[in-house]
Amino acid sequence: MNKFLSLSLSCLLASSVFLPKAQAFSIPQSAQSQAQSKIINIQLKAAQGEPDAQFLLGLMYLSGRFVDQDVTQGFMWVEQAAYQHHFKAQQTLADLSFEGKLVPRNLLKAEKWYLAMSEQGDKWANFRLGFIYAAGGDGVERNCGKALVQFGSVGDTVSLGNVAWILATCPEAEYRDGSKAVNLSLKLLETNENDPTILDNLAAGYAEMGDFTQAVNIQKKAIDALKYTPELVKSDEFNLRLQQYENNQAYREVIPILD
Repeated sequence: MNKFLSLSLSCLLASSVFLPKAQAFSIPQSAQSQAQSKIINIQLKAAQGEPDAQFLLGLMYLSGRFVDQDVTQGFMWVEQAAYQHHFKAQQTLADLSFEGKLVPRNLLKAEKWYLAMSEQGDKWANFRLGFIYAAGGDGVERNCGKALVQFGSVGDTVSLGNVAWILATCPEAEYRDGSKAVNLSLKLLETNENDPTILDNLAAGYAEMGDFTQAVNIQKKAIDALKYTPELVKSDEFNLRLQQYENNQAYREVIPILD
């Protein structure tokens, strides 16, 4: 063999030994195998205690995306992240427990995680806690006083409207204050004088004060204002309250949990 050819062949063989095999024979991964690799990586990190991975894996099981849906296992993984102070995990648990759609409603569990969120300054948690304490159930004692504190800490129009309603209609006399309900409702009306819900709150406040003439007049305005807000299907409720005010009766109600 030609000496030069023999030397060249030797060099080629030697260099091939040091070539990375992946470079010479790499095969692109399919999209399915790439997705599976990512899932395995998430599962591994979740098992190692990483809260972001636990939360993500929990959402995957809850939704059935990328894995077979398993609500029980999904809830478990999200809860593990929540115990590690993962805020989004805490909110997910609280909302799921409050709404009772994907899992059975559990106000005691919802209260637990909303309280954890409220300690971090979250107003949504305060809003939901207001309804939990106003309605009670599932091991949570109904308490108008706690509901007033939670709604009051939010401070938006809807929450303050709930404050006025509780002050006017709470079944426990110790928490009712018709004068405060009227003053608060009048202040809220400054931004929208034809809001039927605020007018309804105002009428209830006057009824609690014993001023049934004003209660009847304002309730009629509330009923009339309903025609401008067709999304509020409350005419039967409003008419029922009007009849009570016409009979010199104040209205009492426990605020229900939102569906």
